[in-house]
Amino acid sequence: MQNTEYRIAIIEDDPIQLETLVSALEQQGFVVEAFSDRPSAEAAFAKQLPDLVISDIILGSEMDGGFDLAKHLLSYNQPIPIIFLSERQSEFDIYTGHALGAIDYLPKPISLNVLIVKVKNLLRITSSSKTDEQDADKSKIQELELSSSQFKAYWHGKPLDLTATEFEMLRQFATAGEGNVVTYDALQQSTQGVVERNTINTHICRIRNAFKKITPEFNLIQNEYGRGYSWQQENND
Repeated sequence: MQNTEYRIAIIEDDPIQLETLVSALEQQGFVVEAFSDRPSAEAAFAKQLPDLVISDIILGSEMDGGFDLAKHLLSYNQPIPIIFLSERQSEFDIYTGHALGAIDYLPKPISLNVLIVKVKNLLRITSSSKTDEQDADKSKIQELELSSSQFKAYWHGKPLDLTATEFEMLRQFATAGEGNVVTYDALQQSTQGVVERNTINTHICRIRNAFKKITPEFNLIQNEYGRGYSWQQENND
């Protein structure tokens, strides 16, 4: 697919950094919308949602402006991938970013080459998912249903609160079926490298919590030490 089919929103309060990011992505053929603050970005999203959001955490006087923007995006029915760029690199900040649905959390000063590769990989996921929708929606796990066109998963008929990346990871379990190990490599490859090996556990935690919101006793995704994770057979006794 052509890059011009994708719309990327960048929210950055530093005008020089904003111009640099916009220029780099436009050179790759992407349609880019630039915003210097959270309110203007949210106003634009109300009219049309982008395919990807790239945002700083501190936006002007808002110390957590990027996080607040991510919370706002969660109110929409379709998941919008987010990449955070920030000088704040504490474990708490990185965890918070991922907990709010971020695909990635990259340190500043940013490597433009790394960012461009991650953007292309991420958008390739969404493109291939739509192309292979019919096959991808097949689930070998009872009561787990998938809808690739919307990046939605349903457990016992109720929607799971997942990001696009977490949906792709969950699909690996649905394809493998009960009792089969989904390796760390398979989980990372399912996101085209968007998810780093050291953040897989964080995403798995979020996936488990999404299930627990529907069935609080949920414990079917188990760690297979040194190998990955498996979906255990549900005990209906």
